[in-house]
Amino acid sequence: MRGFLLAALILAFTVFVSPRAPAQSILSIHQAAAPSSTATTPAKATAGAIIPGSPLAALTGAAAPGQPAAPSPFGTGSFGLSILSAIGDDAAHSTADLLGAIRQSTALTPVLGWAESFRFIPTRRQHAADVFYGIAISLLPALAVDAAIRFALRRPRAAIIARAGRHRHESENETSDEPEAPAADDDGEADAEAGETEARPRRRDELRAWGRRLGFGLLHLLLAILPILGFGLAAAAMLTEFVSVHEAQLAVIGTANAYLVCRFVLTFADFLFAPRAEPIRLIHMPDERAAALIRWIAILLITSAAGFVIVSVAEILSLSPPGARAITALFALAVHIELAIAVWKSRFVVAGWIRGHPGKNKRASGFRNGLANIWHYIALFYILALWIALAGGVHHAFGLLLRVILVFIAAAGFGGWAWRGSSQLLERLFPDPHEGSARHPKFAARARAYNPLVRILIRLLIAVLVLIAILLGWGINVVPWLLTDTISRALIIAFISIVITVAVALFLWEVCNAYIMARIERLSSTGRTRQASRLRTLLPMLRATIGVVIGLTAGLICLSKIGVNAAPLLAGAGVVGIAVGFGSQKLVQDIITGLFLLLEDAMQVGDVITLASMTGTVERLSIRTIRLRGGDGSINIIPFSAVTTVTNQTRDFGYAQISIQVAYEEDLAHVYAVMTDIARTMRAEPAWGAMMRDDLQIFGLDEFGASALVITGQIRTGPGQHWAVRREYYARVKRRFEEENIEMPYTYLPPAPKQPSAVSHQSSEKPASDH
Repeated sequence: MRGFLLAALILAFTVFVSPRAPAQSILSIHQAAAPSSTATTPAKATAGAIIPGSPLAALTGAAAPGQPAAPSPFGTGSFGLSILSAIGDDAAHSTADLLGAIRQSTALTPVLGWAESFRFIPTRRQHAADVFYGIAISLLPALAVDAAIRFALRRPRAAIIARAGRHRHESENETSDEPEAPAADDDGEADAEAGETEARPRRRDELRAWGRRLGFGLLHLLLAILPILGFGLAAAAMLTEFVSVHEAQLAVIGTANAYLVCRFVLTFADFLFAPRAEPIRLIHMPDERAAALIRWIAILLITSAAGFVIVSVAEILSLSPPGARAITALFALAVHIELAIAVWKSRFVVAGWIRGHPGKNKRASGFRNGLANIWHYIALFYILALWIALAGGVHHAFGLLLRVILVFIAAAGFGGWAWRGSSQLLERLFPDPHEGSARHPKFAARARAYNPLVRILIRLLIAVLVLIAILLGWGINVVPWLLTDTISRALIIAFISIVITVAVALFLWEVCNAYIMARIERLSSTGRTRQASRLRTLLPMLRATIGVVIGLTAGLICLSKIGVNAAPLLAGAGVVGIAVGFGSQKLVQDIITGLFLLLEDAMQVGDVITLASMTGTVERLSIRTIRLRGGDGSINIIPFSAVTTVTNQTRDFGYAQISIQVAYEEDLAHVYAVMTDIARTMRAEPAWGAMMRDDLQIFGLDEFGASALVITGQIRTGPGQHWAVRREYYARVKRRFEEENIEMPYTYLPPAPKQPSAVSHQSSEKPASDH
């Protein structure tokens, strides 16, 4: 904010402080004839890669084939250098002219020559003596009368102040005897309990007290004006009676008027602030601040009055206009320096006044806080620029600079209001889907993702409009230049085209995403979970492909809008693609193999597969690799090029392979019946019936073992559910065979006998040795 403020103030200084015509702009076009040359320019060399009529063609000066190159509107062949050159040349001319005018207006040579002339011109010396005699004979007695009246009115004025103080103490005592009204709170409960009739007497008492101070202040002001009137009457009488020389009369009148103006202004300021009479002070402030304010007003008035008197008397004594301007510029510089010191010393006090109470008017608090932080910079700039403009001979400098500051503050305030309003509007248009206020949470979530981009565009538009408003307010008619200049018009059209292209690309991207997600939800809702899972697996690759295609197309269109011919870029990209393809054959093989595996639906996320001698669950499928989670929790990243065979254990259905061993003495028919009944019981249960798609299929006696008969079979289950079904079936077989007394032989290996340890061996031998 401060950098933008500094740049704007520098621009204002360049435009309005220049002694040339105000309508002249820093963006004035400098027409300069370029020397003819037959050499090939860079613009001609690159003309083949630039679209004629585009912004790039306007910036570089490249013309269409067979047409002469159009001259640059800024006089050069480079846009950046041309603008800098135009601004630099105009600023240099303006600064040189301004500094020349200041040097001429502050040169003291005419003043020194005029002072030297008193030695050689007797009549001038006589006029000077008459002037100083007239001032002395007229104003000294008038000052004595002024002092005498003030001395005579000292006690009445002190009595008025004392009386006002007694009245104030009496009012305070009366107010303190009344019950104190409850303090106001934010909820307004105290106001509701007290009622409006209890708040009005307090306000009425304050108005009555201020009215009493005003009455005593007016009476005190009347007594303070009497010495000034006495001075004026005495000076007029002495002037009429004792001064007859015309030059002396003019000098006396000018000096007396300056004194009267100073006295009247100081008296009125004392009436408002009353630094030594707090009971009649109309504007509430501490005594120290009131005294400092009166002191600075007196300093500024005395300096201004002294400059006015000196210049007036010098002009009466035949000082030339250049000399009068030099003295006026020096006194104006002194006044402006005093103003700058006063502004700097009071920056914190005024900032507090601007901010006001934190709880009041919260809507304007942001603007007021910003203005409070920078107001002294604006005031210091205004003071400095005003003196430079006055010294440079700029007419109506005060009004011009006041217009600069007011327009800037108004435009900055409007920009800040629009800035905050756009943020609130975007929050309403794109609400947070987690808050629950959005009607369509999914749409709100997708739209909120573009909130930062829309915010940047809106704020950029606000900044441009504020800048244009500031320039128009300063008298720079920039809108026709923007609409008629070749470069600006081409840039505006290109910017609008790029924004539309990006908006259409984003719209297509969102439409494609919404269609894919809607397709997945439709497949899932209709029970086609397999197809939905397959589409969900292909979703990352589909998004990447669609995003690349839309992004490349939009990028090429944007390049063509700014004037870049996309054909050479595509040719270069093709050559680079071929080179990269030869250098990365393995990568290309990964991508192509993975594409065919995914299109053939060989695996999906969540499948349990075996490939490249590894078994695990598929967690993620990218365009080049497979992320496989092993049974021990390890992550295996396998490139598609390493896949030769895929064993998918969770596709369509599974078989729970059953292998049971029974003793040779058991009846096989009975064993078959028990095994079939166990499977039928499991399938009748809802939990296991959802997994089992068929009853147990017994293959029969499969093998004569060393100690048992091996019976095999299988149960068809859902994909990936055969492990759970087999474990549950085995558990039930053990329990049921125990109930049916069906023996399941096994080989028992007795534990090996324990070998005696060395310690026990020694302990067993020790008693024998003792014995």
